[in-house]
Amino acid sequence: MSQDDVFLKGTRLVNERIKSLDALRAIAISLVVLAHIVLGYGAPEGLAPLQFGGVGVDLFFVLSGWLLGGQLFKQSRAGTLNVYEFWQKRWYRTLPAYYAVLGFTILQQYLTKPDFNAPLEYFIFLQNYDLPLEIFYISWSLSVEEQFYLFIAPTIFLITKVSRHKQLLLLVILFLTPSIFRFLGLYEDTIQTHVRVDGCIAGVLLAFLKNQYESLWNYLKDISGLLFTISLGMFFYFAIQRWIPALPVLEFGYLERAFVFSTWVLYANSSASKQSKSFPGAYYIATRSYSMYLLHPDAIAATNRLFSELSFFSYLMLVSLITIATSELLYKFVELPGMKFRDKRHHKDNTKK
Repeated sequence: MSQDDVFLKGTRLVNERIKSLDALRAIAISLVVLAHIVLGYGAPEGLAPLQFGGVGVDLFFVLSGWLLGGQLFKQSRAGTLNVYEFWQKRWYRTLPAYYAVLGFTILQQYLTKPDFNAPLEYFIFLQNYDLPLEIFYISWSLSVEEQFYLFIAPTIFLITKVSRHKQLLLLVILFLTPSIFRFLGLYEDTIQTHVRVDGCIAGVLLAFLKNQYESLWNYLKDISGLLFTISLGMFFYFAIQRWIPALPVLEFGYLERAFVFSTWVLYANSSASKQSKSFPGAYYIATRSYSMYLLHPDAIAATNRLFSELSFFSYLMLVSLITIATSELLYKFVELPGMKFRDKRHHKDNTKK
C-alpha cells in the first residue's frame, strides 16, 4: 500500500517520485478513508453510495504490482535480482508501522477486554485466512500485500529463465487464477489472497509489458487516453448506479477493477508530461498514505466515542484532522526511521560488494 522510492546516495536521501503516481495514491487513500467515514457515520441512505470508495484498495493493489514488478523485472534483466534482499527491503518498509499500530490495537484490547488473547495470525499476516476478523479489520489488505511480496519475487526469478512469450503466458495464467478460484467457489471470503490478488498481478503484467514488449507498450501508450476515458466512464457508472436505482445494476468485480485501475496507471505513465501531473497536496497525502490507511479506523472510533450529534461535514472534518495528525506522528517517528535504516543497511551492503 506504499511507494518504495527513498534511497541512500552517498550521505543524502534523494526522492525520485513520479507525480502522477502520487496523485493516484492520494486518490486511492482518499476514496478508502471517505468510504469508511461514511460507514462510521452510520451509512445514511443519501451517503451510503460513497462507500463505493472502498475500491481504492484495489487501486493500491495495482500500484503495488506495477511498482514492485517494474523493480523486479529490471533487476532480473540486469542479473541483480536477489529475492531475500527484496523481501528484506519490503519488510523494513512495511513492518515497523504495521507492528506499531498492531501493538497499540492489542494493548487497547487487553485494557478493555479481560478475556482477550493476542491472535498469532496477525503477527504473521495470516489473519485473512482466520475468519472472521474481530480486530484491525483493514489489515486483511496488508495480508494480501505481504503474501504477494512472498510469492512474486521468486515467481519472477523463476519465470525469467524461459522465453518472454512463455513468461507472458505464465503471467496471464497467474492473473486469471483468482477468477478461476472464485468461479469454482474455492474460498471462504473474498478478502483471501488467492481470490483477491487480481490487481497486484495486473500491475505486474503491465510492468512486464513495459520491460519486455516495447512495441506493444508503445501502442498501449498511444491509446492510453482512450482506455482511460473508457475506464473513467466505467468507474463513474459503477458509482452513480448506486444513487439511481433505475439504471441497470452492473457489478464492479475484481477483473473490472483490475482493468480500470491498470488503465489509470498506464495513462499516468504514458508520457513525461503525464508523469509530471498532479494536484496540490497529493505529495503529502501520498507519502503518508500508508500511515493514514493504518490509523483512520482509530480516528473514526475516537470520533464516535467522544462526539455525538455532529453534522456529516463536521464528522468528516474531525476524522480527517485526527487521521492526518496521528499519521504524521506515525510517519515521522516510525515509517521514516525504518526507511532510513533500510537504506543505510542497503548502502552498506552494496559498498561491501
